[in-house]
Amino acid sequence: MRLILLAGAFAGLIFQHSASAQTKSPGISDNPNNIAAKINGYEINMSRVDQALDAYANDLGQLDPKSFYFSVLERIIDQELAAQAAVSAGIADDPRVKAELDQARSTVLAGAYLTKIASEASSETELLRRYEALKKVGVKSVSARHILVKTEKEAEDIIQKLEEGAAFEELAKAFSVGPSGPRGGDLGFFGPGQMVPPFQEAAFALEVGSHTKTPVKTRFGFHVIKVEDIRSEPPPPFEQAKQKLSQEARTQAMIKELERLHSEAKIQLFSPDGSEVKPTQKKPR
Repeated sequence: MRLILLAGAFAGLIFQHSASAQTKSPGISDNPNNIAAKINGYEINMSRVDQALDAYANDLGQLDPKSFYFSVLERIIDQELAAQAAVSAGIADDPRVKAELDQARSTVLAGAYLTKIASEASSETELLRRYEALKKVGVKSVSARHILVKTEKEAEDIIQKLEEGAAFEELAKAFSVGPSGPRGGDLGFFGPGQMVPPFQEAAFALEVGSHTKTPVKTRFGFHVIKVEDIRSEPPPPFEQAKQKLSQEARTQAMIKELERLHSEAKIQLFSPDGSEVKPTQKKPR
C-alpha cells in the first residue's frame, strides 16, 4: 500500500514532467552548452535558459521565446547573484538549508528517473499491446445493490442479518439512508471509475450473488454491497482508451520499479531518539 501511495505521489510529478515535454519549445540555441552569461566567473549555459523559457511556455502561447530571452536571462542572473550571496553569507551551511537542498535534489532526481521508467512503459507499442489484451477480455462492469448506513456497527448488524437469511432488498428498503434505498439498493450496472475507489474495489472483488462480509467505508458512510450480475463490454476506441491505458501502465511500472529498488536496497530505520528499529518492529507497507 505504501508503494502505491508513493507511486501516486510521483505520478503528479511525472505528469508535470510529461506536460513540460509536450509544451517544450525548441532550444533557442543550436548548442545547449553555449554560454549565456558569466556571473563572477560562474557560467550559465543555454540549457538553463531553455528550461526557464519552457516554464513559461503555456503563458507565451504563440509568441517567439527569443523575444523574451534577455528578460528571462535577467531573472536567472538575479537568482544566481542571490544564491552566490547566500553562499558567501554562510547560509548554504545552515542545517535547514542543507536539508532543503538535499530534498530538492532527491525530488528532481527521483522525478526524472521515474519519468523515464514510466515513459518506457507507456510507449505506443506497449499501449497497443495492452489494448489488444483488453479487447479479448472486455471492460468489466457489475450490477450491484448496496445498503448505506451511518455507522460501522449498523453495517455489521445488517451483515449479520444477511448471514441469517434476510433478503438484501428488504434490508435496503428498511435501513439504507442512500437514495437507492427505496429501490432495494439497486444501483444498476457501473464500470471502472464510476464509483469511489473503496466501493469499486469491494464490488469488483465479489462474485455474482455474494455480498461483502465486512463494512465498506467511504466518505458517504458505511456500505454493505451485493453483486447481482457481471458482464464484459467491448472497450472504447483506442484513442479514447489510450490515456487511461497510459496511466495504468505508468503507475504499474513505477510500483514495480519501487518494489525492485526496495528489494535490492539495504534500508535501516531509526526512531527519533536515534535507536535503530529492528526489522520485526517495522510496520508493513
